[in-house]
Amino acid sequence: MDANPAGQGNRIFVSYAHLDDELLNQAVEHFTSDLRSFYSAKTGGTLEVFFDRESIGWGTDWRRRIDSELRGASIFMPIITMQYFNRPACREELNAFYGSAELLGAKYLLLPIVIMGASGITADNQMPEVRLIERIQFENLEEAFLAGRGTREWREALSRIADKLVTIISQAEENLSAVAAAAGVEKSEELNEEFDLFQHFDQLNQLGEALTPELEAATQDLTTWCTVVQEEMQKFGPTSPAVLRSRSVVMAAAVREPSLKLQESATTFAQSVTEADALLRAVVSQLVSVNTSHGATLAEKIIADVTQGSTDLQEFLEGLGEILEMLKTMEIMSVPLRKALKPGRIGFTKLQDSIKTIDGWRGLSIH
Repeated sequence: MDANPAGQGNRIFVSYAHLDDELLNQAVEHFTSDLRSFYSAKTGGTLEVFFDRESIGWGTDWRRRIDSELRGASIFMPIITMQYFNRPACREELNAFYGSAELLGAKYLLLPIVIMGASGITADNQMPEVRLIERIQFENLEEAFLAGRGTREWREALSRIADKLVTIISQAEENLSAVAAAAGVEKSEELNEEFDLFQHFDQLNQLGEALTPELEAATQDLTTWCTVVQEEMQKFGPTSPAVLRSRSVVMAAAVREPSLKLQESATTFAQSVTEADALLRAVVSQLVSVNTSHGATLAEKIIADVTQGSTDLQEFLEGLGEILEMLKTMEIMSVPLRKALKPGRIGFTKLQDSIKTIDGWRGLSIH
């Protein structure tokens, strides 16, 4: 491990659910504070830790900054409990960073830290974001957080994570240096940028062609699911708890298949949106320095086509949210109904997240 007498710094963006920090008595803040100290002791360098988009100075167009941050070897560290996946902002940050890191071939710059609920991080979990964390190979610090600050478990965990950061940063610097060396002189670097740009156009065009039918399929499945749910709800009326439970079993059987179809189509659409978001923002960033009118026209067409189709769906989703609230009472009383509706709720959530991402494309400036 090389010493760092110059005290060079590296940046970490920490994403977490604030309620988790309150539950664990500011343990997330203590963890990052101690991690800075361990990292400095091991390397002589410094860690800049940012807890939100405002403190890092990214503003409203924070997604567009992710690409340049990852190219500079900044690390994304989500602090995970199962509550993390219930927070729209957390899911948004996770998907945005992952999409850009995958595009750059730098998924190693994501370092998930699971502090509670590690047993739920499985490859067969219904939530796509949970499966994503499992694929990234998270660090399990649950025992350290339960033991508390200052314990042996705590110190050993911090030492291990500090070592992991050193490895990640070293890998990033080596890879980025290799890319810079391969670019050669300034002219070659410019040509390389243009090559990347046109390659991105091709990928973006393919995704753009897929997004519209995927959105239509997800919208159709959402409409079907909503229709079945409403029809079944109308069959309920003032009755005894026993009859209510019996009818809820019938409703569970009716909504099970539409729920699964909605989850599948919405998840497929969401994955394409995440990929398109990373590509689109990379293209926009490159268009700032490379004057390509054809590329600008293509990017604007994709934005227009997809955002146009998302407007009506957004209004539909807002109305459906009220129905989901009404279902909560019945779900509490019926395990079969709760299980049958869960995939549909996940599909609904994925559509919400995707439409929010697409809405952000409206403000992108191509010129």
